[in-house]
Amino acid sequence: MLNSMSHTAVRVIDPPDDLSIAPDLPREQSDPVVVQAPAPTSRKGSARPMTTADVPAVARLFLKVFRNIDKPAGADLKDYFHALTLGSPSYSAATGTQIYQQQDGHISSALLSVPMRFIACGNVIPGRLLGVFMTNGDSAGAAQLNLGLRPKRASLSFCDSASPTSARSLLAIGGKTIRLQNLEWVRTFRPFGALVESLLPRFMRRIDPALATLAHAVDALLSRLRSDEGIEGGSELKVQEMSVPDFLVQAPRFIAHYAVRPLWSEDELGWLVGLAAQNTRLGAFTIRAVEDRSGAVIGCFVYFAAPGRTAHVLNILSLPDQEVGVLCAMFRHLERTGHARARGRAQPALMAGLGLQRRLVFRHRAFAMALTRVAEVNDAVVRGDIYVGGLAGEDWSRLMHDFG
Repeated sequence: MLNSMSHTAVRVIDPPDDLSIAPDLPREQSDPVVVQAPAPTSRKGSARPMTTADVPAVARLFLKVFRNIDKPAGADLKDYFHALTLGSPSYSAATGTQIYQQQDGHISSALLSVPMRFIACGNVIPGRLLGVFMTNGDSAGAAQLNLGLRPKRASLSFCDSASPTSARSLLAIGGKTIRLQNLEWVRTFRPFGALVESLLPRFMRRIDPALATLAHAVDALLSRLRSDEGIEGGSELKVQEMSVPDFLVQAPRFIAHYAVRPLWSEDELGWLVGLAAQNTRLGAFTIRAVEDRSGAVIGCFVYFAAPGRTAHVLNILSLPDQEVGVLCAMFRHLERTGHARARGRAQPALMAGLGLQRRLVFRHRAFAMALTRVAEVNDAVVRGDIYVGGLAGEDWSRLMHDFG
């Protein structure tokens, strides 16, 4: 499988027993925030890896801290927590979620993480996506989890949802900012439809059919008045359906030119796809291939399809120097399939194609950070030669959008 990803020989480094962790302060989908319950405690305890028996308590802690709900978690949330924290094919106690348990047995703090192996400058090293960090006002527990911030061996901790506070903490101990990926782009196809979707949560539970019809008519009129398509390039490329098995084979090929990238073995990437597909609140999990005139697949994109609403784009993958065409073909497809707008994360390789688009804006989303003691990996991060985000990130997680 490694040979199909890259022509570079790789050496496997086994996960260390004392792999450190770096918490990312969690956020709601729109803005990263730091959340703590107001009443601190002083009970002593210890940090340890989370086990299956801890799932109900950690799920309840999540509801209390992020949803302001103080009751036992339902079966759906507990099942999702178990799959997310303990189900990865790369799971080990050293690379999994860490919790802080007080002397009385109460779990007061937790740092969720998802193990993901990485190819880093020719070596396979253990990586972990740092996700939800939560504490029920226990400063001692939060501090104990923070003690594991500093990396001790060849490993990579990363996140793409860091708040300014957690970003500063990571920078202080040698973490690096992954450039540009703090930005989210938003490309609007149907302005009135996008406005209706933005205002919808404030006034009603769902879009009234009559309102949807009106939005479509207004946007059609605006399109005629503009008298321009607004999407440059990509017209000679074809967008086709791509099956999950084909994606599992093709995706590693499209990121093989990055010095630091997810290993994306078939079992690990397939597991991520299966979890992402559960996030139906954002739409239908969809994969599309992009073909050139000869029928060769030069790229693909992964998104949550929601015609009439926003397409949430997770990954835009392509062969080197094909990014502009793949990006423009994607925008053309999303417009033709009836989406009001599309949104996704900025990456250095995408900036040329994004710059060609009209009615596209950027906003700060959250900091993307990497933490490692491997000098070659740090150098790759600084020059932007790293691939994270989307399925190698946190935007697919139901914890960002669901269980409210």
